[in-house]
Amino acid sequence: MSKLYIAAFLVAFLSVNVLAAPFEELMEIDGRADVENYRLPTEILPWNYDLKLAPYLQDSDGVKQFTFDGEVTIEINSTINTNTLILHSKNLNYTTSEYWAADAPTNRTALGAGTLNSVTDKLQFNLSTPLEAGKTYYLHFIYIGTMDDDMHGFYRSYYLDADNNTQWIGSTQFQTHHARRAFPSFDEPKFKATFKVTIRRHRDFKSFANTNIAQTTADGEYQEDVYQPTPRMSTYILAFLVSKFERRNDTNFGVIARPEYYNQTEYSFDVGRKILSALDNYFGINYYEMGNDKMDMAAIPDFSAGAMENWGLLTYRERALLYDQSSTTLSAKQSIAGVVAHEQTHMWFGDLVTCDWWSYTWLNEGFARYFQYFGTAMVETEMGLDQQFIVDQVQSVMNMDSTNSTNPMSDPDTNTPSDLSRMFNSISYNKGASIIRMVRHAMGEENFKNSLNAYLKKHAYTNTVPENLLDIWLSYWPNSTVQYAEAVFRSFTEQVGYPVITVTVSDNKQSFSVKQERFLLKDQNTSNTELLYTVPISYTTSDRKDFSDTTPKFYLEASTATVSKDLNTSIDWIILNVQESGYYRVNYDEKTWTAIHSSLHSNNWGDIHELNRAQIVDDLLNFARAGILSYEKALEVLEYLESETNYLPWSSAFTGYTYINIRLGNDTEQFANYIQELTKTVYEKLGFDESSNDTALDIYNRAKVLSWACKFGKTECISKVKEYFANINTTPVPVNIRSVVYCNALRYGNESDYDCYSTNLTQVHLRLNKPSSLVYWVVLKMKHSLKNISMLF
Repeated sequence: MSKLYIAAFLVAFLSVNVLAAPFEELMEIDGRADVENYRLPTEILPWNYDLKLAPYLQDSDGVKQFTFDGEVTIEINSTINTNTLILHSKNLNYTTSEYWAADAPTNRTALGAGTLNSVTDKLQFNLSTPLEAGKTYYLHFIYIGTMDDDMHGFYRSYYLDADNNTQWIGSTQFQTHHARRAFPSFDEPKFKATFKVTIRRHRDFKSFANTNIAQTTADGEYQEDVYQPTPRMSTYILAFLVSKFERRNDTNFGVIARPEYYNQTEYSFDVGRKILSALDNYFGINYYEMGNDKMDMAAIPDFSAGAMENWGLLTYRERALLYDQSSTTLSAKQSIAGVVAHEQTHMWFGDLVTCDWWSYTWLNEGFARYFQYFGTAMVETEMGLDQQFIVDQVQSVMNMDSTNSTNPMSDPDTNTPSDLSRMFNSISYNKGASIIRMVRHAMGEENFKNSLNAYLKKHAYTNTVPENLLDIWLSYWPNSTVQYAEAVFRSFTEQVGYPVITVTVSDNKQSFSVKQERFLLKDQNTSNTELLYTVPISYTTSDRKDFSDTTPKFYLEASTATVSKDLNTSIDWIILNVQESGYYRVNYDEKTWTAIHSSLHSNNWGDIHELNRAQIVDDLLNFARAGILSYEKALEVLEYLESETNYLPWSSAFTGYTYINIRLGNDTEQFANYIQELTKTVYEKLGFDESSNDTALDIYNRAKVLSWACKFGKTECISKVKEYFANINTTPVPVNIRSVVYCNALRYGNESDYDCYSTNLTQVHLRLNKPSSLVYWVVLKMKHSLKNISMLF
């Protein structure tokens, strides 16, 4: 069947079924009726916590098992005269609560019962003796807490050791508002203080905390570990761990894991030290000179977050930190390095300098996500993370940000716990990192790097709002364009969404004009539809083909409807947003799309940078989805993919085609033929066998291409999968295509194949660091309905 016939079928089908189909937006449901004030007053400031905890984790602890004894003394200073004290507390039962002035330590006064608001977790005391402005006081509490199994606060979890015995551990997760479950506290990021922690534990256990142990004393079967004081920091990055774990370490850097997985800590140990050194150099502040002379990274069996940036005791899910050379894919290895870089970046962006409130989560997470890619790329240069950024981060968040259910990066409407959770979404992470990258290209690398050094040094041990970062960036922005900097910053951080820039080339092809509107996947009649932005515009043309210069050639201001520019020469094509350095889409007039189409279909299609080819693919499929361009036009240009063999354009294509496949439902025969023809060249180039010349991106591309080829019925692909499967007990499947082989062997297998594979799969599932093995296991359990699940793989 001809490619044109298949494309015609898809155009006809999609015109009826895709554009008319209802659009599912990501919705945030907030059922609150009345918004209470969750924030603490700012007139009382904590300076130090002296915290002592004694967890009970053993069966022999009887009724006390899974509880902990706590005692804390908080040094505070009041900036006003007041007889009201408010702090946070949750699920703590107090036996002692008192306070005294620093200059009268023997004159202790009971705080009384206090009033607890169970919604806001605010514990209020009405003081019999008022606090005086400018004086130092101490609050003292003795209490009992519960170690729940919900992975928040100071919680319990367990694992089965090599002898199948249950081993209990006590771990923490305090972000965003769970330190109050371990000790009464001023549990907001802006209330920074120092912490002196003491952990009392059974001698069979070990404890770890943010800092090094200052001393350990024995008390019968128990020991007390007293830790060095922390730097001045927020409550949410305090952490401790009580377990039987082992530590791989040098003088001041370690990786902690259960003993059975000690051998899988080597890679994260090595790459962690390298990344930390690279970040030291880039940020201009040595980590070990910031007030904490050690860093541990701990692998936790039960952990709600992917990882957590506790200062000096970074915690991770096991699969995010542990590497088994025989079974971990290159993609998973890359993920380990990236998550390590992400959490280590937080030592500067989040720990040393912290967002003032969760409204500005992107000040922490945007930089961490940015250096997750570009920091790792400083060390693991062969992984190509700097290139993957646009498909993983920029393009992925654009879909979410093209709906009216999105939120701005800086969101003042952040108050409740559900609001806080909402801020940890792809807008703070992906968009935050994308805007940071756009600023870097606009400022230039050297200015950008110097600005971050200045920001960190100026605001060390304090909290910031976006204006603090803007002030620094304005100081380092090139003088020739600094007048646009603030408008760019506010356009993209304070407003939702992003623009589509429409380009019209003059008839003589010697000039062009641009205009903008907000890009939406579905027309919405709201005020946000009319948003405009100040946009840095970079471009290159067919006569220059300079894709190395990402510096903006001009700025399209929000206040200007249309801008025209002379080219001083006749061109065939123009491409805006060089290397997709800006956070916007680009649409062209008919003749320019035709010219780009011709260039991509020529033998010189590689003249257009790979990042821009990926951008063109992503933009076209989203324009068709939104009804801005016809599917006929989009698919016509994308026929060039028959010659494309690089990962980034194919990654963009597969993302867009996934949406089409979902919309087609059961009418996939023609689409399957289309995919088989489109992927023929790249399939034949990559095949199943890795080559010594393969780049990391080739390896990732192979897995994607094979997955799609097998999924859509390519005979050679299915035969090869079955061949691997038939020999699975004698010939190991190459690690980087195991997901393709296992999933498609199950997809196209019969009942005896499932039974044969069940034992083998069980063994794979029970081993560590197989995030995809859980998928295989689910597939096995769903074998009777597998072939009806069109998008499972």
